[in-house]
Amino acid sequence: MGIKKIRRAVRQGHYEYSIHALEEMDEDDLTEEDVRTAILHGTLVAELTDDPRGVRFVVQGTAKTTACELEVVGRFLPLGLMRIITVYALKE
Repeated sequence: MGIKKIRRAVRQGHYEYSIHALEEMDEDDLTEEDVRTAILHGTLVAELTDDPRGVRFVVQGTAKTTACELEVVGRFLPLGLMRIITVYALKE
C-alpha cells in the first residue's frame, strides 16, 4: 500500500472518518487537522493483513494542535475511498 497512497488520499480529500474514529478523537481532544498532519508528516508503522475485510494500516505521527503522538488506523474501501477506522493519542 505505502504511505504515498495514504497521503494522496488525504491531500485529495478521498477519505472519511468512522463514527468510532470521531468518538475517539473527541475523547483524546484531537481535531481533524491533527489527524491530517499526523498522516501527512508521520510514518507508516504497520500494515495488518490478517483482516478478512482488507488490509489495515497504522500511521504514527504528531498532532498539530497538541503536539502529542498519535496513531491513525485505516483501510481503503473497495472503491478506493480511505476510511479512518480509529485514532488515539499515545499515552506515556
